[in-house]
Amino acid sequence: MAVAQALGLKVTAVASAMRAAGTTQPLTVEQARAWRSLAEEPPPWMRELLADAAVRSARRAAVTRSRAIEAEHRELLLEAQVVEKLLAGRTIRGDERELIASDIAFRAMKDLVRADGDVGQLSDLDLASLRWAGVIPQNRSTWFLGRGNR
Repeated sequence: MAVAQALGLKVTAVASAMRAAGTTQPLTVEQARAWRSLAEEPPPWMRELLADAAVRSARRAAVTRSRAIEAEHRELLLEAQVVEKLLAGRTIRGDERELIASDIAFRAMKDLVRADGDVGQLSDLDLASLRWAGVIPQNRSTWFLGRGNR
């Protein structure tokens, strides 16, 4: 079991490969570590196991990267839809879309506070998101952020 752990393989896979190769001598953890680090040349049956493990690991990594890219692409599409709806003054539905709209409105509110209420420094998207959030730039009582006490 310790040998399989040192190799990063399942015990059953190592035992099966050893039986298929006719290996009868027990393996040591030192041998396994040397084979894993390629300090010693592993026997053919072990090279095959290590190669299979490397292929599985690469596939898992590729799937993980692919899922991350797909999630990022989905988020970009959602954000584009939200921006389009904000600029058109349309209703935004759905938790994810509302979260995106809230994030845009929060950034716009920070810009409005920094500009001390000067709407000339805000973009059309900023103004649309503030309208969506119920903020009237000229009425500070509708602002959900302030400069704080300095």
